[in-house]
Formats: sequence, structure tokens, C-alpha cells
Amino acid sequence: MKKRNIFQNQSQEILALFERAKDRSKVMCIPMDYAKKDHVVMFCNGNGKILRKPFSIKNSPEGVEYLVDQVTRSCRHHGIDIKHTFLGGEDCGTYADNFIEALRSGNWLVAGVNALDAKKHRENVQASTDRLDLLGISKMLLSCRGNCSPAQSGIYWNLRTLCRQRQKLVVTKSGVRNRIHTIVDQIFPGFLNETKSGIPPFSPASLILMENRFSVHQIRQRRPSALSKALAKQGLPNPERRAEKLQRYAGQVLKPNKDHIVTLQLSLKQQIKLFLCLQESIEQLKRDIAELLVQIPGAFLTTIRGIGLVLAAGVSAEIGDPDKQKSLVNLVSYAGIIPQIKQTGGEQGKTQVIRVGKRCNRILKNYVVQSGLHMGIHGPDELRSDYKRREAREQHADFGMARRFLRMAMCLMRTHQSYLPKRMRSQQCKMDERARYYHKAWPLIKDKWRRVQMLDVAFDKKMPLGQWRNIIQELYGIRLSL
Repeated sequence: MKKRNIFQNQSQEILALFERAKDRSKVMCIPMDYAKKDHVVMFCNGNGKILRKPFSIKNSPEGVEYLVDQVTRSCRHHGIDIKHTFLGGEDCGTYADNFIEALRSGNWLVAGVNALDAKKHRENVQASTDRLDLLGISKMLLSCRGNCSPAQSGIYWNLRTLCRQRQKLVVTKSGVRNRIHTIVDQIFPGFLNETKSGIPPFSPASLILMENRFSVHQIRQRRPSALSKALAKQGLPNPERRAEKLQRYAGQVLKPNKDHIVTLQLSLKQQIKLFLCLQESIEQLKRDIAELLVQIPGAFLTTIRGIGLVLAAGVSAEIGDPDKQKSLVNLVSYAGIIPQIKQTGGEQGKTQVIRVGKRCNRILKNYVVQSGLHMGIHGPDELRSDYKRREAREQHADFGMARRFLRMAMCLMRTHQSYLPKRMRSQQCKMDERARYYHKAWPLIKDKWRRVQMLDVAFDKKMPLGQWRNIIQELYGIRLSL
């Protein structure tokens, strides 16, 4: 029978420290209230007895050295083994990251506690002072409620940083697009509607036209041959017909006030420059993200049809090392894609299912819900059928597919395998049938990495996908050419 513990969310590292000490009075707990300039620190033992009242230390290398020196002296004074010491504080901004990393690099156990939970453990919920905050943090730490091994470290920290940076740039780019729409609605109404103007919005041809002296009057006055030549240079098909349609449409729209044209052109020109800069930065970040993704098991998520590099990298970065991650039940709750359940009144009481909670990793939630939607639209046949079945039953298909995607993702990352349909995973499936499936799926997988010019790196023999490719070729006697 599987053993269970009522304290399922306790930190295993802190629990092990208490077990090694055997006596809680021989454990030193050091709660810290982080700040940009000065941190507030307090010493107490495992029973909650205050050994040293709160004092301040600098957020600097000197502050780290001073803290280590004071901890060493206090442990010697109270007869506590320095190995039975741990520190902790609320999860905070980046201003304390270097301070925490400096302590961890010195082999100190540093835990992070949730700020909301620490607030609930304060003696006074009406007031907030450094001392009251330290007491709340202390109670959390002594209850072994702390995260001592963050999910993001090393390459996963780097990947998460780049993914979040790219996401912010995409949001900024959307804001610039909206401002461009606002200006174009005045200087050339309907130009960004392809059915009216014949020019795809925000395509290279569209951006070239808008970048320099763009207006209704300018488009009407240009020679058709020069306009079609400019469109052809940007790779737009049927440039003559599109140029004719654009000039014909320019004669039908309302024209802006001539006194405002120069001002609108200057505004549009700067927005186009900003848009192009953001576009270039986003594409470069995507290539940088791909360089990190090829080194971790998250690369196997790209073997699922409908899941591209951005979604695979985002999910992998937010989950962290799959071997260190908690159970799937905790992960689904962490992603915020499971409804809340309330039940009371004994065994006969009804169970009430309400909406999903707001307390979750919203970035991970966004990625997995998008992944579920993409699988339901562009994924394999069995996943598309499942998505339609959930919609027909009036279920939340996006959340349902997101939960299924997380189960698949954790399995693929932990086992270093590519996606296989259910019928291919059965023992009755023949080798020839699997070989044909790999042959059919290989061009789609390869194309995802070719777009970011990472084909040779992704399938190098030292990389996870490269090792998988070699195994498949040897096992099934097929050739998956690059």
C-alpha cells in the first residue's frame, strides 16, 4: 500500500535537515525580509525561540560576508551544528536574486516561501512591519513550507528568461500594430484590409510602402510600372494586378486633410521603424531560444503535430527539469487548468465544481491552453477528434486538451521519446507500420527546425533529438535524411 502523508506540500530538504538534527532546538532558522537596499534578518531555533532580534544587512557582497560571519558565531555560541542551519524569505523581485545565489553558491540551504501564505501566518493581519513579516516567514519555514530547489536553474533559467522576454516583445509589437492601424485609418483608410487594397497587411511590401511618404495622394500619383516593380521586388505575386487594384481603390476612399498629411507620415514612419526593430528582435530571440531548446528533453515536444518551437520552449521553461517536477496533479493545479471543488455535509453532501482558481502560473497556463487549442486544430487525427468530442459535449475543450497535453509532455520529456499515436504504441502494431509513420512525420518535424536554421544543431548526435533520430534509423532500418 502506498504511504501517504498529510503534509504533502512540505519541503523535503527542510524535513531532512530536521531529521538529521534529531532535536529541533539544535536547528537554526534564519528568516529574511528582502529589500533593494537593506535586508532584515532574524535568528531563531527550530522551536521558534528567538536567538537574535531582527537586524539589518546590506544587499551587497559585504552583506553576504557579514551574514555568514554572524551565523557562524551564533551557531558556535548556542551549540548548533552549522550544517543544521537554513535560511528563507518571501519570493520577491530580481533585486534579491544575486544575494540568494551568493548564499546558495556557498552551500547554504535557502528556501523561498509564498508571500500570500506568509501574510496569513502573521500575528497581526491589519499591520505590516518588518518584524511581523519575519514572524510570518519564520512560521512558514518552521512548518517546512518552502521551496528549496527552484524549478528553474541553469539552462532552464536561461530559457525561461528568453521566452518571457520574447513574450513581452510580442505584446509590445501588438501595441505598435494597433497604433499603425490608427494612423493608417486616417492617412489611407482600408489599406491594411487585403480584400480592399490587394496588399497583405504588414507584409514586406506593405511595410515598404508605408515607410516612406505614404498617403492616398502619393499612391494615386505613382506610376503603375514603378508601383508594380516595387511590389515585385518584395516577392508579391501578380504585382501588376495588385498595383492596379491599389490605385483604383485609392481613388475611392476619403482623403485626409492636406495640412495633417506630413504629421501623419512622420508618425507612421517612426512606428514602422519600431515595428521592424521589434520584428527583428523577436526573430533573433526565437533562434536563441531554439539553441537552448535543442539541449533539453523539451525538444521532443516539437514531434507533436501542431506544437512549434515557441510553445515547446515556453512549456519546457516554465515546468523546469521534468525529473525534479512534482506529480502531474500538482502541475495541473500549478498551471491553473483544473476547476476548484467544494464538498461538505458528509458522504451525502454534493460536490460542487466551480471555476478554475486565479492563483497559478499564468504564463504556463497561457502556453498549455494555446497548445491544447493548436492540437485540436492542427494536431494528429486522434487529438482533433478528442477536441471535437469535448466541444460536442459542451466541455471546456481548450482546458481538457491542455491537461492531456501536459500528460503527454511530461511523458515525452521524462522518457526521451517522440510522439506516437495510440494505435502505434500497442504491441500489435508492426514495425513496418511504425516505420511508415516516422517517414511521414519526419518532414514536418524537420521543417520546424529548418525555419530557424537550426537543423544541423538540433539533430546533432550529441543532442536529444539527434540521438533519437539515430536510434530510429538503426531500429527500423530507415533513412531520415536532413
